Amino acid sequence: IIQPIFFELCGIDMKTARADRTELLAKSLPLANGNAYEMVDGIQVWRPHWGGEIDDKVNSLYIAEVVQRVWDNETSLRNDAKKKGEMKDEDYDRTVISTIAKSYWRNLSQQISSHVSAEKTEKLTNKQKNARRRGRRQTAANHRREAVPDFERSYGYQGSVALIDTDYGSDYVSYEEGELSPDSAERRKDQSQGKGSRKAVGLEWRSPAYVALFRVLDEIYRRKKSGEVRGGEQDRSAEPSAKHRKITKPKDVHKSTFDAHPSQMSSRPPKSGKSTVLFNTMVSTAWLNEHKEVEVVEGAEWLKDFIRNIHEGDLSLDDKNYLDELEEWYADEEDNGH
Repeated sequence: IIQPIFFELCGIDMKTARADRTELLAKSLPLANGNAYEMVDGIQVWRPHWGGEIDDKVNSLYIAEVVQRVWDNETSLRNDAKKKGEMKDEDYDRTVISTIAKSYWRNLSQQISSHVSAEKTEKLTNKQKNARRRGRRQTAANHRREAVPDFERSYGYQGSVALIDTDYGSDYVSYEEGELSPDSAERRKDQSQGKGSRKAVGLEWRSPAYVALFRVLDEIYRRKKSGEVRGGEQDRSAEPSAKHRKITKPKDVHKSTFDAHPSQMSSRPPKSGKSTVLFNTMVSTAWLNEHKEVEVVEGAEWLKDFIRNIHEGDLSLDDKNYLDELEEWYADEEDNGH
């Protein structure tokens, strides 16, 4: 009842092996600003001071949050006629819960104080970071799949959904403000993004046309969720029925990422967890010439001329600029023999 909450508040998945969970807690150092938690993807991630006293400010707040969560969970169960509480009646008391929480905190603190392999901790941290990034790619892929029916009606292409794969998408990278280079900060500003926006890092192997496809699908999804159609009109499906006479404003769906320079693209290879077919038109010719061991299949020939056939309004100005930059970068790489 109590133990999972200690880890969940620190952003650690309970599916992680027990020994690994403890090492991840050890890696979670107190915040430099003295706060008890930080916001990560809209969620409070607590950073207790395991090497400190149990009653210092941060640790007291952390334990109080644990107690509150346990109390709320048990209360919810007891108030539901179809469910049964997990605690004995005599334990359903804030003082008792607090005593148990403090005891478990001391136990964890002792475990964390023991020697922890720095190498293994770094590996676990990177594993969690990669899992978060893949989750963001998965969200983007799902949104693109939602846009496919509108895309195919508009362009007449069929089977484009087969080109969408979570593992073929850009990484959306979080960063500490102080880690951002002056050039990246300037690019963020030029793309009208501010602090907190993620950096979109592309993949070296993707062809500009394949990148363009994703950008068009992203724009169609954004427009659909905003209730827009080309020409600035509101989507009729978003209009209220005469019966209810209710006025609903379109949802504001906007970008919260900025594109890193093509030179910063990731070397992550086209390895699909779902064995998605890799068509030759999805891959940069220059990259494929240097990676002849990668197998591709002839297909999706319409991608070859896709960029020149993109409809007006299906690309944002930032996306157009990035695609121009990407094509120029690839051309320079080919001229330099890369």
